[in-house]
Amino acid sequence: MLRYFAMQNAQNIYRENVVRLPNNEKLRLATLILQDLSDVSDSGNKKSALELLESLPAQRVFNSAAEVDSHLETERESWDN
Repeated sequence: MLRYFAMQNAQNIYRENVVRLPNNEKLRLATLILQDLSDVSDSGNKKSALELLESLPAQRVFNSAAEVDSHLETERESWDN
């Protein structure tokens, strides 16, 4: 029930305030909100891009950039035939 009221509050704030802002101010507000959410979710547990990729559950198809390049080159060559 609390979640419903919070959502209603967010919708009211948007309708009463945000919708009237110029687009550049809406983007600024969105940036502030995303930064705030990022600070809360990170809680000091920042990961590098590589650590993030390695933590994903899916298997990687390629193990190196060279393998990706080779695969793409093979694909490009197949287009010419």
